[in-house]
Amino acid sequence: MCTLHRTCHLRRGRLQNGRSKEQRLMVKPFDIKREPEKTSIQESGAFLPQHITEERYRMQSKPLGICLIIDCIGNDTEILRDTFTSLGYDVKCFSYQSMNSIIQTLRKIACMPQHQNYDSFVCVLVSRGNSESVFGVDQTCSGFPLDHIRRMFMGDACPSLLGKPKLFFIQNYVVLDSHLEDCSILEIDGPAVKNVESKPRQLGPCLVHREADILWSLCKADVSLLERSSSLPSLYLKCLSQKLGQERRRPLLELHIELNSSVYDWNSRVSAKEKYYVWLQHTLRKKLILSCT
Repeated sequence: MCTLHRTCHLRRGRLQNGRSKEQRLMVKPFDIKREPEKTSIQESGAFLPQHITEERYRMQSKPLGICLIIDCIGNDTEILRDTFTSLGYDVKCFSYQSMNSIIQTLRKIACMPQHQNYDSFVCVLVSRGNSESVFGVDQTCSGFPLDHIRRMFMGDACPSLLGKPKLFFIQNYVVLDSHLEDCSILEIDGPAVKNVESKPRQLGPCLVHREADILWSLCKADVSLLERSSSLPSLYLKCLSQKLGQERRRPLLELHIELNSSVYDWNSRVSAKEKYYVWLQHTLRKKLILSCT
């Protein structure tokens, strides 16, 4: 073999040997084991595995619970009674009460032993008031603080309702201190009561906080709505009754979102004195459907 051919042959061998060595280094991982990659799972129920079911509040007792209706205006009792009766509640109506009567009624209902046999509780209150309180028909004092109504049915004050949904729907026609901000409908998830104990109570195998499982839906409107027409029903309660009557198998929070939309639509077409202002606060821990029938 000539010198030139010998040189080319040796160079080609070295290049081939070099490529083989590189390929060996690249393709052979030896005994290195990779850790499986961790991927996050979206919280949306649509992405949950099929074997994981979304937890719901038990709503099977008959009746579902007590529905207390206190109507100091007198325009909404009938439709509210029909709505919650059809949902399966034991409805108790009280009309045109003084403030002291309202307090006594709330205390009496909160102490009823029947709550331990029922799966939920509803309170609907329609009255005049100010920004923080409701009046009775007398309007002779500063009123009963709205926050106190909720506290009367919390887990420590009413243990038989601990862990069960407690729903409040308040229509307050503001008389004094009636400056209402034209703001978006506010939704706050989490405890809304100040200066409360944080110690949870024991309920079966789990711990439930005293403030848990509450839905607080408050609507304020100017009292001039009543002065224009003394028999005018509340738009807020009318929409609520329609939603609960027609779409009871859907989650309550979804229905409330649509109620908000109806209120927005109304407010966009009327004067400031005719507007309704809705605030939603809740500490619900599970999906809530009021009726499965």
